[in-house]
Amino acid sequence: MEHYYTKNPNISSAEKQITSYINNNRYSFYTDNGVFSKNEVDFGTKSLLEAFYTNKENAKVCDLGCGYGVVTIYLGNSYPNFSFTMIDVNNRSLELSAKNINLNQLKNNIKLYENDALDSIEEKFDIVITNPPIRAGKQVVHKMIAQSYDRLNIDGELWVVIQKKQGMPSCKKLMEQLFENVEVVNRNKGYYTLKSIKNK
Repeated sequence: MEHYYTKNPNISSAEKQITSYINNNRYSFYTDNGVFSKNEVDFGTKSLLEAFYTNKENAKVCDLGCGYGVVTIYLGNSYPNFSFTMIDVNNRSLELSAKNINLNQLKNNIKLYENDALDSIEEKFDIVITNPPIRAGKQVVHKMIAQSYDRLNIDGELWVVIQKKQGMPSCKKLMEQLFENVEVVNRNKGYYTLKSIKNK
């Protein structure tokens, strides 16, 4: 079966609208076949967003592996001065993201890129936030983390949510090696929200 980490999903479209509560706020999203977590907002993504905090007021945020846009829409609503770069390899996800930005009436400055991780992205960010595509394999996940370090400004933050049984220990170890710090911000039913800060 073809997984969602693919440029052009071959599975036929069956677009629908779902609703979800994140931190007791109600959101609506268009989803479709061939995208991650099409029937409901993924528990890991919810855990990540409900654990997220920052003192930054005008951050440039990279939503890496944006799917149909949940992270940007939640954070854009919560932080109206943030600007976003949404990146996904799956063009169906990006089409849905664009529709969901309109559906949720975001006013933030938002750019969307079809791209494999952060390959060829030269922009620098204050925050990179990701629920990485575990099914794409450890190599892809670790590439996303390493590239995030390179694309972050000094004092920039990397936020990652990952299940313990799906590679959290090795992900945490890599973040510790690259950033020389890693914090377990939250544990929720096996999902770990990890945060590292780029200090140099």
